[in-house]
Amino acid sequence: MADRNEQDGLMETVREWEGEYERSIEKRPERKERFENLSWIKVNPLYTPRDLEGLDCEGDIGFPGKYPYTRGVYTTMYRVRPWTVRQVIGYGGGMESSERVKFMEKHGQTGFSIVFDHPTNMGLDSDEEVAEGFVGREGTALDTLQDMRDLLRDVDMTKGGINIIAAHPAILAMVIAVAQERGIDLKNLSGTLQNYPIIGHTMGSCSDVYGGVSFFSKRICIDIVEYCTRNLPRWNSVSIAVRNTREAGCSAVQEIAFGIAPAIAVLKGCTERGIGVDEVAPRISFFLNSHRDFFEEIAKFRAMRRLWARILREEMSARDPRSWQMRFHCQTSGDAMTYQQPLVNIVRGTLYGLSAVLGGCQSLHINSADEGFAIPIEETAKLSLRTHQVILEESGVADTIDPLAGSYYVEWLTNKLESEARDILNKINSMGDWWDPKVRGWVSREIADVSYRFQKEVESGERVVIGVNKYVEEIKYPFPIWREDKDFIRKQLERLNRVKRERDKKRWEEAANNLRYACKNGINILPPTIEAVKAYMSLGEITRIYRES
Repeated sequence: MADRNEQDGLMETVREWEGEYERSIEKRPERKERFENLSWIKVNPLYTPRDLEGLDCEGDIGFPGKYPYTRGVYTTMYRVRPWTVRQVIGYGGGMESSERVKFMEKHGQTGFSIVFDHPTNMGLDSDEEVAEGFVGREGTALDTLQDMRDLLRDVDMTKGGINIIAAHPAILAMVIAVAQERGIDLKNLSGTLQNYPIIGHTMGSCSDVYGGVSFFSKRICIDIVEYCTRNLPRWNSVSIAVRNTREAGCSAVQEIAFGIAPAIAVLKGCTERGIGVDEVAPRISFFLNSHRDFFEEIAKFRAMRRLWARILREEMSARDPRSWQMRFHCQTSGDAMTYQQPLVNIVRGTLYGLSAVLGGCQSLHINSADEGFAIPIEETAKLSLRTHQVILEESGVADTIDPLAGSYYVEWLTNKLESEARDILNKINSMGDWWDPKVRGWVSREIADVSYRFQKEVESGERVVIGVNKYVEEIKYPFPIWREDKDFIRKQLERLNRVKRERDKKRWEEAANNLRYACKNGINILPPTIEAVKAYMSLGEITRIYRES
């Protein structure tokens, strides 16, 4: 009875406060006509226990390392093991990028993450006509096994994990070949491949179909998962890079749904091939975005983790608790970084990185001030590392686990985002499978609509972007812009031509025949692709065999 009286008293106090608030804003209006987050969810002036009626503290919030993992996938979180500092690196060729890797490790980077140029992602060689103008720009150019050797020459392949931001099976094959050359047991090889069924436009040219070959096709995706499941138990065979979808313009709610939906499609595709959910799910990871709205992003990470756990246990019948744990790498938003007043990007990166940490990420990339429009120079790249270090070592936010748990606003928003993401997933399920072009067409239209709506609000001034539509001023750019080595292209083409001249022609032909046979007869393409890269077959040559088949 006392509890009921206490609750009634609290509700009466809330109503009194609301009355005072309404009278106050009649005298002095609120500073905005509408308060909404980036998912257009209305934000109230105050949240109270009334907004959490029906919340089950143990079943909905729980404890770190315990189902439903709202508060984090590990029991000790950052008090024992901080998030991996995994800044993305990639420009020039293997040798050039390895120099930046060494520089970043010297200053505190703890994980390896490499991005490739557009020709490499499309399965093209650097000497192909359509690759001209793109080689080694916006990522590393990789043509043959020798390039991968150069890239990994100073990397410990058994520690920290090798994050490969690509989907071409030959790139994974090259990593495996280098590991075998070093005598590393594949059971100890640790890393991630960005292998997942994407929306067509969300990765730009990375997702284009070149000559009829899609490196994100169902067959290639499941081949990779099957091979890794049987041979690379520490390798994440699927990384759902929904960050790219967010950069294409989707909302936080959509990021949750459009991340979970393709992961479920992969699991169902694996079961069709006789691979159990608990064999695959523990090695699925997610690559998420951390965007503008601080609390929305924190709630997004918590909601997605909880929704994944519930779906895997209750709907996919996963029995291994590791299958319920949604592990994710996070990169702060690139599309939110501006060329105007670029020093403000340091503030943005800090806030976005902080929300990822408060949301429980396992590894993190904080964008450099110039990363929205150029490859970071050493000075800005190092400053991003220092941002990680200040958050960890000075701010105190990593000293207790999920410090915002129990916040009326954060818990309400976590529930709201989970509910709305569940509605989107139900809509997708009603239309069919994620692999279905009809589903992916609908998803693309939804992303385009949200992106357009946001851009219109920026143009009207309703959404403020500092330096773009408010507090605008002309400022000389304070950093030197990264400039590519003008001699790089010549050197990369020489490397490729040297490998082609010196390779064993007979071994090359035998590998080509075996790969062609596997492609045409439904045999898993990874083993013959590994032999092909060992025979110094180039990326473009392998792609052409995939295309022929």
